[in-house]
Amino acid sequence: MQKSRGFTLIELSVVLSIIGILATVAVPSFIKQIQQDRIVTTANQLISVYKYARSEAAKREVNHKLVTAGTKWQVVSSESGSDEVLREFVSNYSNIEINLQDREVKATGEVSAATTILVKDGISDTKDYYLCILKSGQSWLADVSLNGCA
Repeated sequence: MQKSRGFTLIELSVVLSIIGILATVAVPSFIKQIQQDRIVTTANQLISVYKYARSEAAKREVNHKLVTAGTKWQVVSSESGSDEVLREFVSNYSNIEINLQDREVKATGEVSAATTILVKDGISDTKDYYLCILKSGQSWLADVSLNGCA
């Protein structure tokens, strides 16, 4: 007698059922992780543009402006007498809301006013963030649920 090699239909059905159950359990967690990653990425891009404006102002020894243009936040230099956009921030995700504000970054690294910029996506399962900027120019990201910039 020859032994046949392979799987029976019952064994295959059991394995596929287990895979289906595991996928059903894992998908909601995976979706939440993607949503959280999007908001963290956006907040990090935002602080990167701010830090770029601050470093360029100090390097060039010229005041720079952070200007809102619709959903964009532009780093504008008036070094040569005309406004030049050096860099701009645009969110890659339409569901993320950001309350951008115009600010001037002085050549000393200070800003015209202390600023708190909220980065949120309106989903209760994800953490929202503040970009906190002091008048001295220091900045950090803060979790909204942990008293924000306080």
